[in-house]
Amino acid sequence: MSADEFALIGSIRDALGDVAAGAGVVVGPGDDAAVLTVPPGHGSGYELVVSTDTLVAGCHFPADANPDCLGYRGMAVATSDLAAMGAAPAWAVVALTAPALTPAWVGELAAGVRCAAKRFGLKVVGGNIARGPLSLTVTVAGLLPAGTAITRGGAAPGDRVYVTGALGGAALALAEVRAATPSGDRPPRLAELRANTPQHRYWQPAPRLAVGAALRGVASAAIDVSDGLGADLNHICGASGVCLRVELERLPVFPGCDRSLAASAGDDYELAFTAPPRHEAWLRSLAAETGVAITPIGVAAAALGDGCRTRWTRAGAPIPAPKGYRHF
Repeated sequence: MSADEFALIGSIRDALGDVAAGAGVVVGPGDDAAVLTVPPGHGSGYELVVSTDTLVAGCHFPADANPDCLGYRGMAVATSDLAAMGAAPAWAVVALTAPALTPAWVGELAAGVRCAAKRFGLKVVGGNIARGPLSLTVTVAGLLPAGTAITRGGAAPGDRVYVTGALGGAALALAEVRAATPSGDRPPRLAELRANTPQHRYWQPAPRLAVGAALRGVASAAIDVSDGLGADLNHICGASGVCLRVELERLPVFPGCDRSLAASAGDDYELAFTAPPRHEAWLRSLAAETGVAITPIGVAAAALGDGCRTRWTRAGAPIPAPKGYRHF
């Protein structure tokens, strides 16, 4: 380490400020573990939802990324899993591995973490620092009324398939990075990101928390689109025991993105979900209320003899299924 580990932890705690303490936080960063209580007004009628995501340099983000963008993106990626379950964010724990660290670098990382935590309603209650290849792991915990979690396993034949927002923006951002020449241009910082651009979409994904919470009791199954819509819809198929029939031309795409790329590319962190047809009008109202587009793209059907998977069409004709991202 280029600085003392405990001094770095102190720098991070100082940079986090008010997002390291608050309702439900009995013991926050700096001890062996966090001590938490369910905030007043929730009580025993609520369940805890926990998820973890790891981002590895050179695999899940460009190795030369600015630390504030990395901190924000790491928090957003993990929080998107809470949105898919319908949970309200509560707490986060952040673990950082790096070959070397300085107070300035970790301060920028913590600033990005803090920005995301405030936006999503999270308290950062602990973490870890270790020497090694650069990676960031964020564990998030959220709350929801007991028995209301939206899983991947409830889709039924006749349900409609929906996706929020638009797909493909993050893929365009990564294409921009790959196409860049060695011109000396530095990666963007959070403050330099312009809204509605691919780079903004990649570094500041927007977990669909309001939509996810509203879908409790409405959506029969849901997943966040992290590895690509084609791959992620298959998880719903397998968990629910159904076939999903999706029309490629119905996909809502980020401006400038091809639909085929949008169907296979990941990193957008939209929600894909199924719901009975009787909720169609209510979903249109939800889209208007939240300002988040909700687009019907297909229908669930009984599984066929060759298994539970997504079947894709273009103009009514079958097409090969988009592959999506594979970790191994």
